[in-house]
Amino acid sequence: MNMLKTAILMLLIAFFSANTHAQLGRLLKKDKGSTEEKVETKVEDLELDLTTFRMKPAITFASLLYGTQVHTGGSTRFENYTGTFIPYVKADGSPVNTIGDQGQYLKVKVYKGEEFVDYFEYDGGQTFDNNKKRKLNGPTSRYMKNGDWASGTNVDLKKWGEGMYRLDFYAGKHLFYTFEFEVYKVTNDDPYADKNEMYLSRGPWNKYAYIQKADKTGNFVFGIYMNHEEFKPVPEDANKTSKSVEWSVKVSKGGELYATHYNVAKPKVSKVSQGKWSDYSTAMKLADGKTVLKVEDLTDGSYEIEVTLSTEDTPRVYKFDVANGKIVLMDEQDRTKNSDPTRLIEGWNDFFWLKQEGK
Repeated sequence: MNMLKTAILMLLIAFFSANTHAQLGRLLKKDKGSTEEKVETKVEDLELDLTTFRMKPAITFASLLYGTQVHTGGSTRFENYTGTFIPYVKADGSPVNTIGDQGQYLKVKVYKGEEFVDYFEYDGGQTFDNNKKRKLNGPTSRYMKNGDWASGTNVDLKKWGEGMYRLDFYAGKHLFYTFEFEVYKVTNDDPYADKNEMYLSRGPWNKYAYIQKADKTGNFVFGIYMNHEEFKPVPEDANKTSKSVEWSVKVSKGGELYATHYNVAKPKVSKVSQGKWSDYSTAMKLADGKTVLKVEDLTDGSYEIEVTLSTEDTPRVYKFDVANGKIVLMDEQDRTKNSDPTRLIEGWNDFFWLKQEGK
């Protein structure tokens, strides 16, 4: 009888012990889940002081065009952007810690159409001009994303395919900028070729040019974007992927020649990359061929820039006006006229953007 009582007692102890462990496990799991929810909520709810600067934040257009890279092999690199007027103070008045708050501070969310693809975190510790400019660099170490370690800013385009993509830039919980571009693919029918497909991008690179006021000299510098999509630009050497492009620039005012690239008798020659967009620029000389053109020397009136390229059948044409001794900003760049700050063409105070006629 005593043995039976002992056995029953041991069974009861085992039952309650197992049940207690199970309850404890569920509590721990629930607590872990609630912690994860708090962390995720915390990431989305970082509130910044939007009055830190008078100006609304943006990404400089030049950095968008060199920072957004689609590689021919089907990968991407979205980083090295320059943000302007991004708040660095939280709503409670405390400063943002770009290391401790990295997961909450600067992010880019990637969409294909309206479908969410991925997001990336950025190191915002590098600043210029009294914090008015802030670099969105890739973190120097891996970080946790969706429960896994992550690094880089790659989207697998072979998985996601061709179509319209969008980058949404966030500072804390605030969406402050949007950038759209298209990804498309070209194929090579040559079965013996080393490369049979290339992923390429099109967007603002195809449409815009710029006038830059050189930092130290104030020279008028004109720039355009070029790439090429030929699999074998040098038929006799398959290892050479760059292509030589001749191009020349003429500026007219009132129908008369006003300025040209440095040597009007000889076009410029640039090595243009396969698939990769890069900007190519030139300083200008007045029509006399001797005097270097400076931005401050522009007199009031209407101007037209004509760019002739050996790879294109018709010249690219851009127009701009000068009033009161200053280049008139296009509406998309003028903060007083732009109706959508998330799509502002930010040129700071040294880039003047021009849209190609007919685009």
